Amino acid sequence: MQETTVSRSYAEALLDLAIADGDPDLYAELFRQFVGLLETERDFRSFLETPRVEPDEKKRVIRKVFAGVIPDRLLRFLLVVIDKRRQRLLPSVAAEFSDLVDEHSGRVRVEVTTAAEPDEALQVELRQRLGQMFKREVLPRYRVNPRIIGGVIVRVGDRILDGSIRHRLQMLRRSLMKAEVE
Repeated sequence: MQETTVSRSYAEALLDLAIADGDPDLYAELFRQFVGLLETERDFRSFLETPRVEPDEKKRVIRKVFAGVIPDRLLRFLLVVIDKRRQRLLPSVAAEFSDLVDEHSGRVRVEVTTAAEPDEALQVELRQRLGQMFKREVLPRYRVNPRIIGGVIVRVGDRILDGSIRHRLQMLRRSLMKAEVE
């Protein structure tokens, strides 16, 4: 199995647990914080990833630190991941889980690139139009790239909708070059 397939399987299992507890968004936030610790605390990451520390010791420490702080099902999920020696996959599991929670909740994350910083009115309009297009609540992340000249580029997962002026000019150039050849 590929790493993304394994991560997706773990994320789906965690989503089932989160739904059973009735708060997938809370699970997503707490899981994101846990993975954030792995990314910022090198000693913690090393402790979890090193094969020199037995899984039972890792689980004992995780249980001691996080029992009562995170939901029991999330804690048990983390212990299973450690048992299966898959802790290095936790960041990718968290990303997959976040996507699944958004999908479950009727949300979609999009990356919106504009030539200049969009004002509040443009952000509201983009959110509304994209929401109608995707028939979901849109959670945009904005980027500025002056090279696109104007217009907007929207990325949803691996799908790109390019409405930039730069793209239109490139298409026009291709059309003109093709017309000259014929």
